[in-house]
Amino acid sequence: MSDFTPPPRLADEAVSDLLDAGIVAFSIPAEEAWRKEAFSYLRTIADAAQFVLSADLGDEAEPAAVFRP
Repeated sequence: MSDFTPPPRLADEAVSDLLDAGIVAFSIPAEEAWRKEAFSYLRTIADAAQFVLSADLGDEAEPAAVFRP
């Protein structure tokens, strides 16, 4: 048994901050009309990332081999 603790779900405020930072960082001309939809996409991505990070693979898990032609 491991001492693995899955990460907590990202708060809505943090997702909103991420959206605001992305708008500023990439100089996106933000329109309030699409903010709710953009927030929804970021929320989905954050939830998917949390789901993946919540799986304890343990130390015995090996990455897949890298294909080299």
